[in-house]
Amino acid sequence: MKNIAVIGCGYWGKNLVRNFYELGALVAVCDPIETVAKTFSEKYHVPAKSWEDILKDASIHGIVLSVPAPLHAKLCIEALEAGKDVFVEKPLALTENEGLSIKETLQKTSQILLVGHLFQYYPAIEVIHKLVTSGTIGALRYIRAHWFNFGIIRSTENVLWSIAPHAFSVIHSLVQSDIRAITASGQHFFQDKLADRTDVSIIYHSGVHAEVCVSWIHPFKERKLIVCGTEGMLVFDDMLPPEQKLQLYRHIYARNGQSVVTKKADPENIPLPSTEPLKAECQHFIDCMQSRQQPRTNIDEGLAVLHMLQLAQESLEHE
Repeated sequence: MKNIAVIGCGYWGKNLVRNFYELGALVAVCDPIETVAKTFSEKYHVPAKSWEDILKDASIHGIVLSVPAPLHAKLCIEALEAGKDVFVEKPLALTENEGLSIKETLQKTSQILLVGHLFQYYPAIEVIHKLVTSGTIGALRYIRAHWFNFGIIRSTENVLWSIAPHAFSVIHSLVQSDIRAITASGQHFFQDKLADRTDVSIIYHSGVHAEVCVSWIHPFKERKLIVCGTEGMLVFDDMLPPEQKLQLYRHIYARNGQSVVTKKADPENIPLPSTEPLKAECQHFIDCMQSRQQPRTNIDEGLAVLHMLQLAQESLEHE
């Protein structure tokens, strides 16, 4: 078993600490707030260490970074240079140049790096991948993602960088085509230049069109992914009971002369395994550390999502 230290025990970091502890891999925690570090140290029976001590400790093989996004690139590079495998929460970095610097360091060190695009580890998303690649819904035409909540309003990044990486990661892996154009619009209500809601339109050279809408000032939580093909449609609604989270609509539409003929069908519930996505993601990191195989959400996948984020951000700034 590989020994892992979690850096950052806050809002999301506490979940990573718990999961790596339950998987038997947690050996240290680190947090800039000493009382927080002490609390988690006592709860999980591991030492609280400084960042510097963790980098120097040869018995620690992997580092999990759950820190503010502006620190991702710097800490990633320091950890890789210290010979540690790295699990970094999304986004990989805040600029493509930072992301490329991480990749350059990674290539020199041959370490493992996993980007925390959690939704790639959701059972429903894994099943959607299989259904799309098997041709169950025909050729892809359109994808729409809603990620809404009444949640934390961050001051270090806007809602695009905070939430959209999840949707971008899933869409990128489904479409497998180069981007022709990305346009984005947004509104900021509480902080200048930090959007609280954004709408992104993505057009691919393959002809697939995707839309991503994210907001942290929505009255309720909504996570929905709609994937439409020529022979059917898939709907993932994370707010529904497990047996209804993923549904297949075998709707058919076809051209008949000058008109389009449609045929509706009742939704079919797709059974899903009862896997906790975060635990699956953490286990995948451990497995990759042991096998030295590239993670599902590796540096190249992280850079592709970062490229989408930067294109969308540039569009936001010029709207």
